[in-house]
Amino acid sequence: MSRRRSRHSPDAGSAIGALLLIGLIGFRPFWQTVTNLALPWQIVAAVLIFSVAFVILWFLRLLIRHARQRSLLRKELYALTPAEFEERVLLLLKDLGWSHLRLRGGSGDRGVDLEGEFQGLRYIVQCKRYTKPVQPSMVRDLVGALHIQKADRALLVTTSSFTPQGYAEARDQAVELWDGTILEQKISEAARLREDPTRRQAVQRRRLATFITLVVINGLSVLSAFAIAGPPSSVPPTIRTAPTPPPESIAGSPLGRTASSLSLPTQAPPSEEPQPTAQPTPTAAPTERVVPTTTVVNGGNVRAAPNMRGTVLDQVHAGEIVELLGRSADGNWLYIRNPRGQVGWTHRTLLNLATGIDKRLEVVAP
Repeated sequence: MSRRRSRHSPDAGSAIGALLLIGLIGFRPFWQTVTNLALPWQIVAAVLIFSVAFVILWFLRLLIRHARQRSLLRKELYALTPAEFEERVLLLLKDLGWSHLRLRGGSGDRGVDLEGEFQGLRYIVQCKRYTKPVQPSMVRDLVGALHIQKADRALLVTTSSFTPQGYAEARDQAVELWDGTILEQKISEAARLREDPTRRQAVQRRRLATFITLVVINGLSVLSAFAIAGPPSSVPPTIRTAPTPPPESIAGSPLGRTASSLSLPTQAPPSEEPQPTAQPTPTAAPTERVVPTTTVVNGGNVRAAPNMRGTVLDQVHAGEIVELLGRSADGNWLYIRNPRGQVGWTHRTLLNLATGIDKRLEVVAP
């Protein structure tokens, strides 16, 4: 048996390669955006990617298979190679209602090119694209393969004919012989079945059911993500910063003890001569510093440092009002106090900042 050629044409392979390249180029920025979402929305994105990949691969497979089938149907039987003739017989049997068809030709096939099922019986099939009559020895070999493979029946298909001895070898055996005349009749029967509107509608219904299933799965995943995490938002993870130590703890620290141990210069004792007393100058009453505030847009964390590695101290929730105490040097993090009195750093994307308000805040060292 001749070596089977690849069933994918170069054009189809180039198209698949181009689609894969385009998908890889667009996948990286898409996935970077997805990784910033909450876990339920990441699951939604994974389901969507799987569904799109499944549809694309299924569509490509249909295109390749249909192109191959059209090529085989257009060619005359004698113009086919032995391997193509086996594929042509497989398509014919499929159109005639056979199931579980599989190509088995090649080295070590033990005289079996195809196998499949028809009307509940398991068949082995041998294909001979001949111009001369098939010899009786080939029928005997197929009978032996039938017993070795433990199949129910065997089928020998040829484009030529069988000798009287060949028909005699198949008599009283579970072997069917299709010569060139019967083969042409079966091809005509299969063509009529392909045009059957009932069969075509059944195929279309199966494909529609598959698409509806994918749409339902994606819809349920989106609804579940909304119920668990709310609308999608690309909020950076929050960081917890170490709490600001109270003044009394600073006084008890080594730095505080060092500062308290420093002696201040003593003033000279007042001289005996009376000094003119200076009239006190009026001083303006100290004005209370107004701390700016803003509203939280998206819930997130309050962190101990203005970066993603800071420890999470508390959270801020959408709609809360927080005090703005300062900002980081790059302006991306704001030092705030939330309604529960927790002080720390929050990313600016979580807050509804008025134009230029962050520029007026002091830079706070972390």
